[in-house]
Amino acid sequence: MTRVRQGRRTLFAVAALVILLCIPPDSGAVDGRTYRVHGQVMAVNVVQTPHMIVVNTPLTKQNDMTVGAKVTAQTRIVRKGKRIALQTIRVGETVWLTYVKQRDGVFARIIQVQ
Repeated sequence: MTRVRQGRRTLFAVAALVILLCIPPDSGAVDGRTYRVHGQVMAVNVVQTPHMIVVNTPLTKQNDMTVGAKVTAQTRIVRKGKRIALQTIRVGETVWLTYVKQRDGVFARIIQVQ
């Protein structure tokens, strides 16, 4: 991977975090659609609330999608069938991310670390 491409991915990951952090927490949640992606962890934020995970998933050979999701107390995080803490996930690890898009943001439901 070239430095330019890696720089762009990092920029997209940061932009996704900023956008999601700007969404007000009390904007009225509505049940949304559930999605599942497989990809590489670009960022994990456990310093600010809400906690966040950013995953980059390939769509085609030349296109990919970056998903930033809020991690809540209801998010199930597992590695080899055992629950783990968000802070044990490292950038670069491969995960399956199940998330829900709602009116008040994107929420991680299940994070399965490979």
